[in-house]
Amino acid sequence: MLVFIKYIEMINAIPMEINDDLLISSLLGEATLAQDKQIEHWRNEDPANENRYMQFKLIWEKSLELRYPGKTDAGISLNRLKQKIAAQTTDELEKKEQQVVDHTSTARKVVRISSLPYLARIAAAIVLLAGAGWLYTKQFAVSEVEFLTLKTVQADTLSDGSVITMNKNSLLRYPNKFSGNQRQVWLTKGEAFFNITPDKDKPFIIYTGSTTIKVVGTSFNVKNKRDQIEVIVETGTVQVSRNGKMVSLIPGEKVLVMRQRADLIKEKNSDRLYTYYRSNEFIADNTPLWRVVEILNEAYDCRIVIGNKELEDFQLNTTLKFKEESLDQLLDVITSTFKIKIEKKANQIILY
Repeated sequence: MLVFIKYIEMINAIPMEINDDLLISSLLGEATLAQDKQIEHWRNEDPANENRYMQFKLIWEKSLELRYPGKTDAGISLNRLKQKIAAQTTDELEKKEQQVVDHTSTARKVVRISSLPYLARIAAAIVLLAGAGWLYTKQFAVSEVEFLTLKTVQADTLSDGSVITMNKNSLLRYPNKFSGNQRQVWLTKGEAFFNITPDKDKPFIIYTGSTTIKVVGTSFNVKNKRDQIEVIVETGTVQVSRNGKMVSLIPGEKVLVMRQRADLIKEKNSDRLYTYYRSNEFIADNTPLWRVVEILNEAYDCRIVIGNKELEDFQLNTTLKFKEESLDQLLDVITSTFKIKIEKKANQIILY
């Protein structure tokens, strides 16, 4: 527990404009879309901001691994937490523990814990860590690799032989060497394809956002972008769970996990466009134009819009080269196929 407190102290030493309460709300899935966009903008402003957010998120993701078997009373737990802090830290730290940030104002306000029901939920999460503090400390002591891709697609082989292919602008954390009875990794942002080495005694577990993905030996794609998580299975069976709900996927199936919805949306996967960053091809097999445009926007970081809604469901049946051809060349293929026009206006490319 003392390790956790000291770690929070270290994080609090980093200056920031976004307050702690707002960060915690986002990690708990309780922030609004506007607040999440505010946080995303703040993260992109300064590498120090991104580092602070990642430290907060790492603590949250680590806590998801722990399973406290007893019942938790948030009020009692908070009192016990206060007693531990008083016994192990200075008076100044105890005063810090008595403060939270009112995210309805840009100024910091001191609010008594007894008057703030919201903090009880935060206390419950902290107590979860305290209930298995020795395990938390042990896991943090494990040497970890931070696999960050920026403008290129990259692949890496883990200690168990599993191969991970990362799309650009993605971040994966994993231990140098797997230990214990599970193989655990954290996909913090972006997209990755996992080709997992079978091991029935050590299931492979991916934590991404508030979602857990569990497999033994299989291959599948995971995307964590724009307030939703998408899992598409190519081989084997994959279990996806969040907040006590779980679905099993077989090859050809996918699930969408959306921040604003409690249910897990399971459906058939209708195309192979998601493989573009591995195959360097856009494979359209009677694929609607809206879906092709969606992937092109992602791949080329552009903003293509369909100006005529009647075009959205036009079916494209072709294979386009990702790296060999420019975006303009790909758009020429699309416009000539459907005999439609294209207009470039400001930061948009309009099809009509």
